[in-house]
Amino acid sequence: MNQRQPIRPQAADQAVDYGDVFGVTGATPSSPTPTGAGDQSGITIGEALEATAISVGDKPVDRGDAAAIRAAETRAAGGNVTQRSGLGAKAHAAVNFNDRVAYDYNKITISDVLSDASAKLPHDKAVTSEDADGVRGAELSNNTEAMPTPGGVADTMATAAR
Repeated sequence: MNQRQPIRPQAADQAVDYGDVFGVTGATPSSPTPTGAGDQSGITIGEALEATAISVGDKPVDRGDAAAIRAAETRAAGGNVTQRSGLGAKAHAAVNFNDRVAYDYNKITISDVLSDASAKLPHDKAVTSEDADGVRGAELSNNTEAMPTPGGVADTMATAAR
């Protein structure tokens, strides 16, 4: 029982308009993207943290990692808000535990802390270059080496910002 819908006549070189297919009255939308859908474009901080868990997941959490994770979590929240039981707090607890453990295979790893990071962040947003720079600074200021961990939090955030 399909009935063919009437189609407005148009020139051969014209594109199909929204009103040609759907019976609408008044103004038609200027783009098919709903309002606000472009606000979350790009890779989010949570996704970047999850990528870190994949790239260097077996690495034990150190002070530089914990500082970078806390900085990323704070930037995702959009201010100077830190959580008592968030990813940053878990990373710092992991550092305290790892300092007391002798063997690496007994230490808490980055993947232990950052697995499913997007779901653990109460707020998330797309990574910007300012976010990546802030996280890099936090990791470097708390790291004994002069450069961030390859594939680590700062490195992954910088890649996500690009």
